[in-house]
Amino acid sequence: MKTLWIISELFPPDETSTAYILGEIANAAAGEYDVRVICGPEVYDARKALDTEHPFRLHPSVRVLRAQGLGIDKNTSMGKARAFAAMSLRLYRLAKRNIGAEDKVLLVTNPAPLVLLMARLRRRRRFELNILVHDVFPENTKPAGLRLPLYGLVKRLFDRAYARADLLIALGRDMAQVLRRKAGPEAKIAVVGNWADTDAVAPVPFPEGPLTLEYAGNIGRVQGLERLVRELPEGCELHFYGTGAMEETLKGMGRPNVFFHGPYFRAQQKEVLGACHIAVVTLSEGMYGLGVPSKAYNILASGRPILYFGPAQGEIALLIREHRVGYIGWPEKWDREELKAMGSRARALAETEYAKPVILEKFLAAIR
Repeated sequence: MKTLWIISELFPPDETSTAYILGEIANAAAGEYDVRVICGPEVYDARKALDTEHPFRLHPSVRVLRAQGLGIDKNTSMGKARAFAAMSLRLYRLAKRNIGAEDKVLLVTNPAPLVLLMARLRRRRRFELNILVHDVFPENTKPAGLRLPLYGLVKRLFDRAYARADLLIALGRDMAQVLRRKAGPEAKIAVVGNWADTDAVAPVPFPEGPLTLEYAGNIGRVQGLERLVRELPEGCELHFYGTGAMEETLKGMGRPNVFFHGPYFRAQQKEVLGACHIAVVTLSEGMYGLGVPSKAYNILASGRPILYFGPAQGEIALLIREHRVGYIGWPEKWDREELKAMGSRARALAETEYAKPVILEKFLAAIR
């Protein structure tokens, strides 16, 4: 049985989206491969409690090697850069000691410097390198408002590293276009989106009361959330679930109809998503092809429409247009019956095209 190494800073029991996705991929691959994992500590964000009752269980055959934690505040630009570099080195050292020439590697693009290190190691070891692209670095630093020294040089180094991969897995059609320009015409690219957890997340009746919008997830810099708060129509409520670098900035805007509920467990997604009439997915305009918000798929599973702000030709915008499951930008008016109809279509789409078994099979087929 061939050995498959999954390399990611984030892995269960951590509950970030990346950790959950990689954990499910590990379980799905365990029937075909000897799956081994190189990852970071059990919890990425020390401010969040660990949900010991979460139903996810790792397949008993999967072996996990963890790098030691860092104790660095990742919510500042300098702290995040230091953490990226230090964790990349720790994960790389584990990879260098353990991965053989005949092995298959699945590397996720966080932390970013690890992409450079693993591409370099592949030249010497000749293992098969598959890169699951969740973030496109360094291009994603620009919409985040981060000034990266020697940007041109850094981009050339990363372009070369991406080109050395045997396979690049893009989360959306827009990302595939960006990767084609980045890695060159010879690069092998597969498009495999994220899935909707249709077992754990199911529709509940729409709430009574004022029209409620909800943003659940990372309250970060590349989501363009200040605009959302600033433009919120009168008579609507906006509820935030999660934490992140922009949380205090948004609270400081002082809007009385905006509420912050803090972090939540993945097991609470059904109740959290069911508490709104429409769920918000945002990306700043400069994020075209640089990321696909995984939250959109469980919104579909919850039977709620999506209110999307972001690049007009991005993957989520395409999905909304093709399947009529939400709005791109503010609608002229809110029609609650239309919201319910969109929600019904969203759930049906989640059960057919984006169910977990469907997407996991596409993923395993891509790396075979």
